[in-house]
Amino acid sequence: MNLRVIPTHVHGAVDHVVSPALIAAPSLLRLPSTSPEGLLPRLNGAFGALYSNLTDYELSLKNVIPMKVHLALDAASGAALAVVPLATGAHKRGLRHWLPHALIGSFEIGMALATKAEPPRTRSGRLPRLRRLRP
Repeated sequence: MNLRVIPTHVHGAVDHVVSPALIAAPSLLRLPSTSPEGLLPRLNGAFGALYSNLTDYELSLKNVIPMKVHLALDAASGAALAVVPLATGAHKRGLRHWLPHALIGSFEIGMALATKAEPPRTRSGRLPRLRRLRP
């Protein structure tokens, strides 16, 4: 049974929404900007936006990083996001200090495990998918 069912163009669209959301989340949740639970989502979002735009899939600016490497980076950043509030004791300060991190971190790990590891290779395979994404 193949668990990799999410197409790379869907993963790319999610990446381009989650990265800015991670950058904005600490401010929206009123987390201390210098604390680990406030700093890590911002770093995670900025790094995710960078490598998402360099990944070899449909919605990137430059196809440099292989999709398998991207998925490994997603899983690692999701694990870090989920674990840091627990490891630093931030979970003792309330739900907003750890629950969003755990949910988004778990979501990133799940997306990394469920996304196809190769984008469509043919021009005819990639262009129709891009056209469907346009309004």
